[in-house]
Amino acid sequence: MNSPTSGPPRTLKHLVLNIVVSIMILGGCLFGYTLLGERKRPARSKPNKPAATAVTTEALQRHQGPLSIGSNGVVVPLREIRLATEVAGRVVEQSENLRPGREVSKGETLIRLDAIEYELEVRRLAAQKTQEDAELAAADVAIENTAHLLRLAEEQVRLASAERIRADALVARQAASVAEVDVAKRAELTAKSALVELQNRERELIAQRTLILRKQALTEVASERAKLDLSRTTVTSPIDGRVVQSGVEEQSFIAAGTSFVTIEDTTAIEVRSNLTVDQMYWVWNSAAMANQFDQGNHGDRVPPVSATIQYRLGKRVYQWQAVLARIDGAGIDLDTRTYPCLLRVDSPANVVAVETDSAGDRSDNSSLPGNGVADGPRRLMRGMFVSVTLNVQPTRTLYRVNEVAIRPGNRIWLDVDGKLRVVPVEVISRMNDAVIVDADIDSALAMSTLPTSTMPTSTVTADQVAVIISPVSDPKDGMPVMTSGTTPRQAGRTPAGIADDASALDSEKAAG
Repeated sequence: MNSPTSGPPRTLKHLVLNIVVSIMILGGCLFGYTLLGERKRPARSKPNKPAATAVTTEALQRHQGPLSIGSNGVVVPLREIRLATEVAGRVVEQSENLRPGREVSKGETLIRLDAIEYELEVRRLAAQKTQEDAELAAADVAIENTAHLLRLAEEQVRLASAERIRADALVARQAASVAEVDVAKRAELTAKSALVELQNRERELIAQRTLILRKQALTEVASERAKLDLSRTTVTSPIDGRVVQSGVEEQSFIAAGTSFVTIEDTTAIEVRSNLTVDQMYWVWNSAAMANQFDQGNHGDRVPPVSATIQYRLGKRVYQWQAVLARIDGAGIDLDTRTYPCLLRVDSPANVVAVETDSAGDRSDNSSLPGNGVADGPRRLMRGMFVSVTLNVQPTRTLYRVNEVAIRPGNRIWLDVDGKLRVVPVEVISRMNDAVIVDADIDSALAMSTLPTSTMPTSTVTADQVAVIISPVSDPKDGMPVMTSGTTPRQAGRTPAGIADDASALDSEKAAG
């Protein structure tokens, strides 16, 4: 029996109808896919590749005039003097300028010590010298008196000797007794003894006089020393300078040898700048070096290359003139691998203010004399972080190119007789949008003038060489190029920006 909930049984008619409908649906899908899914691609024709790449060039210019080598530096004092008291004493007077930061002039009294003790010592030695003069005069008188007594004693000896001789003669004639002869001899001996005593006394007085003279010499030295100590109670400034450090106050006691002030010389000042080995190469191979020293015999000396010291404050740049003086030390600094050089500024107060615009370029007719600078530093001061520009006159040929012509890896592309030549360069200096480079142009010219089987030998000079400033896709040395024109220099574009432009152009060509 069938269950009351089950449906009616399927018939053959329904089965056939389901199969036919399914076949029709599948056929419609197949027909739609075949008719609408297939699309013919349009025919694309690849453009013919040009025989030469169009580039924009500029003429290769030789650099004329001095070469500017830029660096940074720190202002340091030319010399520092530490003054110390040479005598002890209490400070009774002090200069108002004996304060850090104030300027003192040469010969100005800095401190004055209590000089009573030293004045008394000078007076004591003067009195002692007077006493010794009196003793010397007394010794001279005693010597003179002894000389008179010596003459009398010598006469007495002569008379006593004559008396003895007469007594001996009388005894020989038996006219006198032996006792009378003894008396005469005794008188002669007494006279001779008195003479010897006077001679000894004279020698003693002469020795005493010599001793007094020696004492006078010592007193004279002590008097000079006392006067020197008295003069040292007043300490003056030996130079024109600025007080860096002061450690003394009025009414304080200072022992001998106490350092109380440090003064830096302001008549001249130095700027310490670290120059690289490449920069020192151009300094040592400058015209100033050839004029100052013999070639190959300069050692580690540097020529007097002129330089400009700049200190920027807002929109103004303050300038001083300097000269490269010496290398500070025995050679290359082990930490920085640079040459620590010192530049001397003989007139640190001679400042010139130059007005600049927002881009850092100088404005016209904006120089002001140093006496007219009232809104900035009037002189170079220690600790200033400044810019240093050395004005070197090179002895070899350098070239000036646009900044956009410098390719990654410090290379430039030259259009030499219709061919691209990749030339490595050394960037020496930058001037606005121009770059001063050292390049071996002769090698590029030699490669372009080599004879080939299809091209006759040509002669190309450096004046006929052009610098490629436009981007080139897939540049290769020797690829043919043609000049399409000259574009104005694009200041501010770097080699990295040029590489980005070339990459974008390659992407467009690949997508097209």
